Amino acid sequence: MNRFVRWLSASALALLATIVLLPQPAAAAPIPCGHDCLGISRDAICWEKEWCAVPIEIKGTLPKEGYALPYRTADGTASAPADYTEVREGVLWLKPGGSLQLEVFVEGDSVRERGETFLIEYLDREGRVVATATVVIRDGV
Repeated sequence: MNRFVRWLSASALALLATIVLLPQPAAAAPIPCGHDCLGISRDAICWEKEWCAVPIEIKGTLPKEGYALPYRTADGTASAPADYTEVREGVLWLKPGGSLQLEVFVEGDSVRERGETFLIEYLDREGRVVATATVVIRDGV
């Protein structure tokens, strides 16, 4: 009995150490969107053959005139143009009281496959990536 309790205690301790020591997901990087404004990119799950909404959460106050947020898409395990419609240079206008989401089209095929991913990369004025959102494509077949 004592041997079993020690084994159980050691197993529980090993499990706890594994959980604590596992790398945690990175916090979403803030996107500057004005003097008193930060946007937080959020990931999205989308289905094939549909428009997909990728949300952006705003912290603070957007400028009255709005804010132009440059973005582009990048391949992950999904690739354009077979899996989604590529955007090489896009601009999302963030406006107070407006919709705070980016829409991309997810292509469809007749092949059954596991979930695939691609990225939305948000850029600063110099074209550097400041934040990303991961889009997971679910198979509609």
